[in-house]
Amino acid sequence: MTDNDQHKPTLADALVALAEAPLTDIQKRDTRSAVMTFCKALGLSPDEVPASNKYIRIKLEGMSYIALGHSKGRWGNVKTGVARAVGLVGKNYPSRNTTPLLPKWAALLQTLPASLKRKVSAAARYLSGLGIEPDTVSLEDLYGYRDTILNDRLRANAEQAWDDTLWGWNRAVDQFSEEWPQITIPRDEKREVYVYPFEYFPSSFEADVNAYADRMRNANLDDDGPLRPSRPATIETRTRQLRTAASVLARSGVDPATITSIARLVEVDNFKLILHFHMERAGGKTSAGVAQIASCLRNVARHFVKVNEEHDRKMSALCKRVSVQTGGLTPKNRERLRPFDDPEHVRQFLCLPDTIRQHVERDKRAPAQKAVLAQMAAAIALLQAIPIRIANMCAIEINWHLKPQRKGVHLVISESETKNRHPVDFNIPEHALGILRWYMTEYRPHLVREPTDALFPGRNGKHKTAPTLGLQIKKTVFEFTGLAFNVHLFRHFAGKAFLDQQPGNYEVVRQVLGHKRLDTTTSFYSGAEAKQASVMFNDMVDTLRAQHAPRPTKRRVSK
Repeated sequence: MTDNDQHKPTLADALVALAEAPLTDIQKRDTRSAVMTFCKALGLSPDEVPASNKYIRIKLEGMSYIALGHSKGRWGNVKTGVARAVGLVGKNYPSRNTTPLLPKWAALLQTLPASLKRKVSAAARYLSGLGIEPDTVSLEDLYGYRDTILNDRLRANAEQAWDDTLWGWNRAVDQFSEEWPQITIPRDEKREVYVYPFEYFPSSFEADVNAYADRMRNANLDDDGPLRPSRPATIETRTRQLRTAASVLARSGVDPATITSIARLVEVDNFKLILHFHMERAGGKTSAGVAQIASCLRNVARHFVKVNEEHDRKMSALCKRVSVQTGGLTPKNRERLRPFDDPEHVRQFLCLPDTIRQHVERDKRAPAQKAVLAQMAAAIALLQAIPIRIANMCAIEINWHLKPQRKGVHLVISESETKNRHPVDFNIPEHALGILRWYMTEYRPHLVREPTDALFPGRNGKHKTAPTLGLQIKKTVFEFTGLAFNVHLFRHFAGKAFLDQQPGNYEVVRQVLGHKRLDTTTSFYSGAEAKQASVMFNDMVDTLRAQHAPRPTKRRVSK
C-alpha cells in the first residue's frame, strides 16, 4: 500500500477487530478462514488488501471459483465472510436489502409492470430505509443510492445494477407521469455521439449513398461495377462510414446543406478535415480506424466519384500518411495467449469440454437448467477442433452442414457462407464428436422452443445470435479457467498451439484457419512460436557445445 493509504483499514485490521466482535466462535473461525482464502486467491497478505467494498468487489468479479478449485457453496461462504469482515471496520450495505417498503413506495410499485418493478424496487427499499417518501425524493437521494451500491456493497455487477435502475426509473417517469416521482436521472453517455441521421443532410446525399450501395451489390452485373458483389455487412459498414464522414464535415464547420453528394466528402480539403477529426479522437495520432476511413473514401473517390489522376494521387498520399502497420497479433491478444506458453495450461484448456461435461453430469438440477452449459461444452469442443469464425459457428444447420461419412462426420461450409469465400470441410475428431452427440441427444431438445435445424437454437426457431453465443462462450471459459478469452482467440490459440509444436509450418495453419494467402498467416503468427523456437535453438546450441567442449586434461600424478 502507498503512504496515502496507511490510514485506511485493511483486512488485517478487520481480523484484529474480529477478536472483539459480537460473534460466535464458529462465526469468527469462518470469517477468518474466508479472509485468508480470499487473500490467498489474490496472492496478497491481509495487510495488503484494503477493507474496501469496491476494491474487493472488483477483485471478486475477476475471479473464477471453479478455476481456484472451490465449490460454489464454499465460494459463497468466502464472500459472506469477507463482507462480514469489511463491515467490522467500515460501511457495508447488504447485498440483499430486506428493509420494509414505506406504504407510499409499496403502493407505487404495485402500479408498475413486473419488469420495471424488479429494476426499481431495490432503490425504493433504500429510500424507505432513509425515511424518504416518493413526494420528497430528490436527484441527490438517487445519486446517494448509486454511490452506495457502487462503493459500499459487495454484490457483483454494481454498474449494471445502477444502469438497470436508471433505465427503469426513467421509464416509470415516462409511462406513469401522474403517479411516479417526476425526476429524470441524466444518463452519462459512454461515448460521444457525433453521427447525424441522413435526414440532417439534403435528400440527394442519401440517394447518392444508396446509389453507391447498389453499385457494391452489382445485382445487374454492370461492366462498371465490382467483379464480385460485396457482402451485406460490408455494404452496411461503407454506408455508415459515409454518413459518419458527412457528419464530421458538418461538425467541422461545413454547411450541411452543401453536402449534396459523396463527391463533397472526397474533396481534398474536406478529406483532410475528416482525417484530422478522427486523428484528434485517437489522441492526435493515426489508428486503424483512421486508416480504414481514409481507405474507404479514397476507394469511393476512385471507383464511384471517378476523380482525376492528380486528385487520386493527393488522396493516396494522405492515405499513406495515416496508414498503420497491419498484421501480427495485437499486444492484448499476445498477452491473453501468454498463459499458453505453459504446457499445463494448454492441456487444461484442451480438456475444458470434458471438464464442463463432468460438471454438468454431477449437477443435480433438471436437464433444462443445465442445457446451456452443455451447449457451451459442445461449442468449445467444436471451436477447438475446427476454429471457424463465430458467424459460421452460429449458423450451423444439423442436416445441412454436418455430413455423415463412412469414418465419422464432417463439418462442411460452402465458400458462399464464409467471410473470405474459403470453404470449410473438416472431419470432426472423435473426442469433439462425442461431446457434440451428448449435447444434441440429452440437452439440445430442452433449448428448442420451435422446430429448428439449428445446432445452437435461439429464439423464434432461429439460430442463436453471434453476440449471444460469443458472450456465453467467453463467460464459460472464464468461469472454468479464469482466463479472459473471447471467441476469436480460438483461432489465434490454434495457430500458436500448432506452431509451438512445429515452428515455421505456416501452411498447415493457413489451411486450418482458411486464410487465402500464406502471407496473411505469417503476418499474424511470425512471432507466435518464437519462444518454442528459441528453446529448440538453445537445445541445439547446448548439444553442439557439449560435443565440441574441450575434454578436461588429466593431471599427472608425481611419483
